[in-house]
Amino acid sequence: MKLYISGNSPYARRARLAAREAGLMGMVEEIIISGFNELVKLGPGGKIPVLITDDGHSLCESLIITHYFNDLSEGKLLPSDPVQKGKCLALESVASVLMDSLFVRSMEKNYREEKKRSALVLEKEAERSRRCYESLAEMVREESESVSLASIAVAASLGYAGWRTPEDNWREGRSGLESYYDRLMERPAFTETMPRY
Repeated sequence: MKLYISGNSPYARRARLAAREAGLMGMVEEIIISGFNELVKLGPGGKIPVLITDDGHSLCESLIITHYFNDLSEGKLLPSDPVQKGKCLALESVASVLMDSLFVRSMEKNYREEKKRSALVLEKEAERSRRCYESLAEMVREESESVSLASIAVAASLGYAGWRTPEDNWREGRSGLESYYDRLMERPAFTETMPRY
C-alpha cells in the first residue's frame, strides 16, 4: 500500500501512527507528496493523507484510513468489549473535532490575508477547541494506557495544537491530560512521527 503524506500534517500523522501501532509498516510505503496537483490526482478530496490500497482503492480521509488499518490488524487498535469500544470511539471523536477546529483556525490565521480574516470564525473555533480540551481532560482519566485509535487521535491533535495554537496553553490546568500525552510521546512510533516544525 502507498500512504501519501506531508511531514507536518496532523491528519497524516494520525494515519502514520495507526500503521505503526497496528504492526503494518511492512505493508505500507510512505510517500511525501510534492504538491497539490499531484494530490488531486490521487483522489477528489485534494487533502492529506491518501492511502492507495493493494487493490487500487483510494482512501482520502484520515479517519477512514486509521479504521482500515485497524481492520487489517484484526482489531489491534480498538477494544473488543462493546462498552470499552464505545468509550474509545467517544474519545476519538472529540480528538477528531479538536483537530478539525485547530485546522480551521490555522487556515484562517496562516493562509488568509489579515484584513480578510474572520474574527467570528476564529472566536468560534477557539471556543470549540477549549471545550474539546476540557472534554479530553475529563475523558482520559478513565482511558486505558494501551494505545488505541483514540490515543492516536488525541496525540496527533494535541501535538498540532502545540504548534499552531500555542496561545491555547492546553497543558495549563490539565495535568492529567498533559501526563497522558507525555507518556504517549515516549513510545517509539510517536517519537518517530513527531513533526519537525
